[in-house]
Amino acid sequence: MRSLSWLFVIGLAACWFFWGAESAQAQEFSPDQACKLCHTDTNEKFVLPSGEVLDLAVDLPTLDQSVHGSHAGADIYCTDCHQDRRRYRYPHQPNPAQSHKQFVAEIAQNCETCHTPLEAHNPGHLQAKNNPSLPTCTDCHGGHDVAPVDAMRADPVGFCQSCHQTFDDPHVGEVHEELVANMAGQTCETCHGDVEQAEDAKCQACHSLLTSELELSSGETIALHVNPNDIVASVHGERIVQGVHYEALQCTDCHTDQARYGFPHPPLTEATERGLTIEMERICKDCHQEIYERQQDSVHQHAIEEGNLDAATCADCHGNHAILDPDQPRERISQTCAQCHATINEQYSQSVHGAALLGEQNPDVPVCTDCHGVHDIESPTTIAFRLNSPTLCAGCHANEEMMEKYGISTAVFDTYVADFHGSTVTLFEQTGPHGEVNAAVCYDCHGIHNILPATDENSQVLKENLLTTCRQCHPDANANFPTAWMSHFEPSLEHYPVVYLVNLFYQILIPALVGGFLLFIGTDVARRVWDRRRHRKENDE
Repeated sequence: MRSLSWLFVIGLAACWFFWGAESAQAQEFSPDQACKLCHTDTNEKFVLPSGEVLDLAVDLPTLDQSVHGSHAGADIYCTDCHQDRRRYRYPHQPNPAQSHKQFVAEIAQNCETCHTPLEAHNPGHLQAKNNPSLPTCTDCHGGHDVAPVDAMRADPVGFCQSCHQTFDDPHVGEVHEELVANMAGQTCETCHGDVEQAEDAKCQACHSLLTSELELSSGETIALHVNPNDIVASVHGERIVQGVHYEALQCTDCHTDQARYGFPHPPLTEATERGLTIEMERICKDCHQEIYERQQDSVHQHAIEEGNLDAATCADCHGNHAILDPDQPRERISQTCAQCHATINEQYSQSVHGAALLGEQNPDVPVCTDCHGVHDIESPTTIAFRLNSPTLCAGCHANEEMMEKYGISTAVFDTYVADFHGSTVTLFEQTGPHGEVNAAVCYDCHGIHNILPATDENSQVLKENLLTTCRQCHPDANANFPTAWMSHFEPSLEHYPVVYLVNLFYQILIPALVGGFLLFIGTDVARRVWDRRRHRKENDE
């Protein structure tokens, strides 16, 4: 009997021990256990003042499978998100939210307590606090069913389009549809991903994806695609020039009119593509004021003012976005002019100058701008240009250092100035620069753009062709007429020895004759002076 009593005591103690341990374990419940007990398996609804209904039921399996579930790196409780204990402890105080939008916006603010910083999110979304119409954290990530970010990134474009499907402006919708179709692996963040994203980046993001063309009222179309690499590799890209570092230009540095170039863009006012090109010339003026003013006095600008809209503008010569060094390589100058002056360029390419430039990359031969100028190009048909043309040629052909490299005599300019043609041109240039002059200048004999070596069979100054050349001005010239020209050679025993000897004869005869006269006169004067002094002396005696 006594042993049974001890067994009862021991059993009672064991029951007390296990019951007490279980009771103590029961006391260690999670902070949100009460929340889950109430909000699980309930059909209760809450009606907001807006008339919208909130479902008070919580699907615990869905919550557990979310990123906030039991597999999260740290325990996350209901009260971690619903932090206002005065409102979310039982009995709950009235919810101040007037609508479902206000309710989720308030909940979304609690996300910031754990998820900082928010700069990785779209800037438009970050403004949700101040604009209830913009999306909040829960609009994109969900409430209790928060999905991993990787799941969102699996189809980022499709995820964004779950909300962004329609646009108030049809034009914006069309552009957006084309951008999405051409994204090729890119995401919406290309355009909308950085809160600090510059306006220039937005320009590049859109226009690098656009492949369509904009139709003008004339029926012409202009391409909307812009390759950002064209700008980077251009003269407007980042570069160091003569030790000075230049930052790359931004789109908005040139396209400064926000009312016109802000998105969505207003309709273009220019009716034709050519009109748009000419109008864009004013953009260059903002930085290149001096060059722009010089260009306004050029033959091209005068032609535009007279109604010839095909005359060259800044963009025609330099391009739009892919603006390269205009003279690197040097033949690019001639290639640029050839866009309009193809026939002349073909002649030039076959000339002695063009062949040396294109075939030998000779840096000394003249290109278009050396003779015609760069931006303030004057008309080559004027009297002033004609009179000044020998000086243009002399820029190279009177340069002894340059001509010595090619074995060319610099006497060509001096002999021209000394002969009848050159003397006449020089006289007209000094006395009547705007009057008519019929004396030949360099290009009358040698050609303009089709200048050939003097030994070439087609050269205008070859002995066999010279009569034809002379007859351009002297139609009655006979076969002996060209023999009077010494081909810019100074007389020597090798070239025109008779003329050389005659000149030498006179070079000796004239000084000797004049010297003899001076000697005779001098001695005669001396004798007379001596005689007078002698007679005076004799008379004095």
